[in-house]
Order: sequence, then C-alpha cells, then structure tokens
Amino acid sequence: MQPFHSIKTNSPVRPTVKPWRFLLRGVVCRLCLLTSMLLPPWAHAAADKSGAVAEQPSALLGLNFGLAVGNQQDQYVAAQQLAALLGKAVHQKMLWEGGFNLAKAQAVARDGAIPFSFAFIKPPNLTAALLAKGWHLVAECEDTIHFGTDLIAPACPGQPGKVLLGGDSLSILGMNGHTPQACVDPDQVWHSSSAVMLAPKEGSLVDLVAQKIWREHGVQPRQIARVQTQNAVIGLMREMHVAAVGVVTPVVARAWAAQGGIVLAHRPMPFWALVAAPGVSAQAITDARDALMSPSAATVNKALHLPGWTHGDPTAYADFLKWLKG
Repeated sequence: MQPFHSIKTNSPVRPTVKPWRFLLRGVVCRLCLLTSMLLPPWAHAAADKSGAVAEQPSALLGLNFGLAVGNQQDQYVAAQQLAALLGKAVHQKMLWEGGFNLAKAQAVARDGAIPFSFAFIKPPNLTAALLAKGWHLVAECEDTIHFGTDLIAPACPGQPGKVLLGGDSLSILGMNGHTPQACVDPDQVWHSSSAVMLAPKEGSLVDLVAQKIWREHGVQPRQIARVQTQNAVIGLMREMHVAAVGVVTPVVARAWAAQGGIVLAHRPMPFWALVAAPGVSAQAITDARDALMSPSAATVNKALHLPGWTHGDPTAYADFLKWLKG
C-alpha cells in the first residue's frame, strides 16, 4: 500500500486522512528526540573521537635494528606495536619505516613525504649522532644484558688459559697457508701474527668498536675477515671451529665462556633508545615517554624482549661517540 501522501486518484473527492495518523507521527518524533537526549555522554564522545582520528595528521617512526637478523616477523610485530603505542600517546596516526639512518634523518621531505618524528635505534653511535644534531632522547631501554661489544677466541686444547689462533681452520676464510697456528696468552693475542679478527659488516658499529679495542692494546689488527652478520661470526667459530678473534654481543660471549671459550675483551655501550626529531613538541615527547613507562607498554616490551624503559642520559651517548672517534 502506498503512503497516504502519494496516493493518486482521478476522483474529485480527496482521499480521507485519518487523524490518528498525525498523532502517531507526533509520538514517533517525540520518542526520537527523547532517545537522542538520553544517549550517554560517551556515545557522543566516541563519535567525536572517531571523527578526530580520521582527521589526524600522520607521523613517521624510523626503525634501526642494527645487524640483528632475528625473526623478521618478530621485528614487524614490534614495529607495529611500538607505532601504535606512540600514535595513541601523541594523538597522531603513526606510520613506520625500517632501515632508518642518519641520511634519512637529514633528508628534506619532498612531494608530500612525511618527515620522521621519532626513531627507535639500537646502534648507540647513530643515537649519539642524532642527539648532536638536535634530536631529543625520549627514553632508553633498561639494560639487563650488559649491552656492548665483546671479542672472543677459542681455547687452546691441552693448554688451559691459552688462546688458539690461525692454522688450517682459516681456509674457509680464504687464508689457508698465510696464518700459522699458534697458542698464545690472552694478552699476546693483539700482537700475534696468527691473530685474525672475524667481524661483521665493514663499517658497522661492532666492527668499528672492535678495531678501537684492538688499537687500545697498542696495534691495529693485522688481518680482518668480514661477514655480513654477527650470527655468521659465531656460526663460523662454533660450527666450523674457525680459530679467530670473533666480534660478538655480550650474550653470545657469556654462552661462549660457559662452553669453555675465552672472552678477551668487553666494551660496554649505551643501550637502545627512542629519540624524537627537533621539531617534535616538548609535550609530545613527554607523552611518548609516559606511554613507554606505563603498563600499556607491556606488549611492546614483550615484543622487543625488554623489561622496560628509563629516562636515559644523553651524555652517555656523547661520551661513547667521543671514545669511538678518539
């Protein structure tokens, strides 16, 4: 049946409209108005908040995990969760991008590209370089692993306390016949002609730190063999029994020592950090720091395998960079 206001007729007699219809319409309108007035305040707030989120500007989080080659899915989850936490804290839609470095931080945004607002960084020399250029330390991860760079070597069989270096085990590195095998005291390693430093990627932080440690013992490393990752270093030494001085993390070094290997040196470094770009407001920095130190950061901490965050000390990064370049 058509509604009464659209009924068409050829009769000169107008259709009869019953008065109760108008009464019913009035009651319905009043009920609608009353329902709207009785909506709880949070219902309006949710609608307003939803509209605000849609209009929020986007911000960009840079990520630098160093030479870590762990589970890529784990890193993706950590990035997603950290971006979500920061975005909620600073009231912006937070995007993220891996491979963050100093060049990207200094690049001028063009063609509508979003500049970096925050960066999560593992290598402390990058953190130090950014702080020197006006970036702000938001928070530092709590260090329970004694973060740094260690140099390890295999023990010499039958000669407790001595280090095994060189020999045929270096053939896999392309050095067969050039480096004689030797067993030496740990303090003689730095000057031994049989010592080969097995380090990750050339120019990486751990490579630079290891060379600096060597120089602090009075000489440059005579021979350096490089692979792409720290995992490859320990893999060659543990599985292929390469008799070299390996550049590894303290966690690996502790496991190495527990299995009878020798730790030659340890250099502590400032831990992982979250930094903010020079243009980020003081309020946004405070909000981000508060979020990291709140219970809501639990999922982020779990994804990054962290116990929590601290305020951190910018001078620790500056001092480390000064040592590295000195």
